[in-house]
Amino acid sequence: MKILLFSNWFPPIRSGSSYYTSSLAQSLAARGHDVVVVTLDWGTRCDQSETMPFPVHRLPVFCLPRMPLFYNLKLMGLAFTPGNINRLKTLIDKYHPDIIHHVNHIFDTTFLSVIVAKWAGIPVVGSITTPIQHQNPVKQGIMTFLDRMTVGFFGVQKWDAVVSLDSTVHRYVGDLYGKKTQGRSFVIPFGVRMESMAQYESDAGEKSRYPQIVFVGHIHPFRNPVQLIKAMPLILKEVPNARLILAGRVDLKEPVGIASELHLTGENVQFLGETPHDEVVRLIKASHVFASWVTGPYPSLGTAPMEAMLCGTPVVNDIPEDLFGENKLKNNENIMLVNSLDSHAIAEIIVCLLKDEKLRQKIGSGGRCFVREHLSWESIAGQIEALYANVLKEKSFL
Repeated sequence: MKILLFSNWFPPIRSGSSYYTSSLAQSLAARGHDVVVVTLDWGTRCDQSETMPFPVHRLPVFCLPRMPLFYNLKLMGLAFTPGNINRLKTLIDKYHPDIIHHVNHIFDTTFLSVIVAKWAGIPVVGSITTPIQHQNPVKQGIMTFLDRMTVGFFGVQKWDAVVSLDSTVHRYVGDLYGKKTQGRSFVIPFGVRMESMAQYESDAGEKSRYPQIVFVGHIHPFRNPVQLIKAMPLILKEVPNARLILAGRVDLKEPVGIASELHLTGENVQFLGETPHDEVVRLIKASHVFASWVTGPYPSLGTAPMEAMLCGTPVVNDIPEDLFGENKLKNNENIMLVNSLDSHAIAEIIVCLLKDEKLRQKIGSGGRCFVREHLSWESIAGQIEALYANVLKEKSFL
C-alpha cells in the first residue's frame, strides 16, 4: 500500500503529533508499505529525517507570533497557500499514494490535504491528537464554534475515517462534528516515541535517595499542578523528606505563587522549566511516583505518563478507567486514579505509594505490561493498516 502521511510537525520538532507521525510512519514502513511523509519547514535542523526509511518533504510555512489563545505555541503558521497546493499535487503525481493520512486537525493544512485529496480522488484518514478547548467559557464557546465551522466543516467532516486516540476524543468528535462523523471514528490508541523504547525499558539508573515525585509537561491551564502543590504540605507531614520536581515550560504564575504562599522551599518543590528529553527520562526513572494529568472536558493520558509506565514508575492520573476500552486500564493494578481537583485525595494516594514499596512495584510493573500489550506501535500500525484497507474497500464500491 502507498501511504502519504501529512503532519504540521515532524522530528526534530518535539511534540506529541510529531512523534506520533514519525513512529507510525516507521511502523508502517516496517510492515512493507511504501510511505512518504509531508510536513512543514520550520527552519530546524533535519538530520534525523535523513536516516528515516522513507522520504520526508517539507513545505514552506509563514510563521505566526506566539499567541495566548493558542497557549503560546511556538510553531504556529499559515501553510494553506496556492503554492503549497501545487507542491502537494506534484508530490502526489510523483508518489501516487493510495491513501492520505492527515495527523492533527487543528491547523490550516487540514484544508490543504482535503482539497488535494479530492482533486486526486484519494481517500483521507485523519488522526485527531488535540481536541480544541479553552479554560475560559467565553473563549471556549468561540473556539468551539470556529472549530465546528472551519476545520470541522471543511476538514474533519470530509475525512473518510477518523482515528480517535482514545474514548474522550471519540466523544469530542461526536460533540463537535455530529453523530454521522462519529460513526466514521475509530478508537486506535497511540504510543511513546519509537526511537526511545530502549531508553525507557533499560534498567539503568538509580532511584533518588529522597522520596521523589515527578510532574512532567508544559504547565498551562489544562495541565495545572496547583492541587498537587497544595497536596505537598499534607505529604510532608507523613513523608518529611519528600520532594516534588516539575519538568516543563511554565506558562502559569499560579503554581509558583501557591508554592510560595505555602512556604514550600526549593528542597520541597522544584520548577525545572523546559527540560531535555534525556533528562526527563532520567528524572522519571529516579522518581518513586509520577503524578501528572490533563484536565478539561476531554482529558487524555498523554505521552509522559506512558513513558513513566514503561520506566516502571507508578503513575497517578485523573482519566476515565475505560479511556482505551474495557479491562485495559485498571485502577490499583496498572495505574492509580485520583480526582485531580482534590488535594487531600492526591496526598493520600501519593503517601500510600511512597510508604509502600510493594505497591509501587505492583503499579509500576502493571503499567509497563499495560503499555507493552495495548500501546505498542506494532499493534497500533496493524489496526491502522486494517482501517486503511476498509476505507479503500468502501471507496472502491462508490
